[in-house]
Amino acid sequence: MYVNGVSAGFVWHPPYSLDVTKLLKPGENTLKIVVGNTAINSLAGQALPTYRLLNQRHGERFIPQGMANLEPVFSGMLGDVQLKLVQRAPAKP
Repeated sequence: MYVNGVSAGFVWHPPYSLDVTKLLKPGENTLKIVVGNTAINSLAGQALPTYRLLNQRHGERFIPQGMANLEPVFSGMLGDVQLKLVQRAPAKP
């Protein structure tokens, strides 16, 4: 997530929340949400990389699994993005 063009961090497990307090400014702010995808979706539709140089140097150590029929799976954001005002406890002296 980006707030006003600055990275606010990332989340990959619950509770899926970030503290963006320091990145907010008075008035209008810009939020940019970048949704990462699953590895399967990243690989689907791409040609397998060539391992020719590695195989020449080290020999053929493995055979990549067939991915010709690899289909993307459903992924993405499943709900709304919300900004919530949360009261924090005062800092201890």
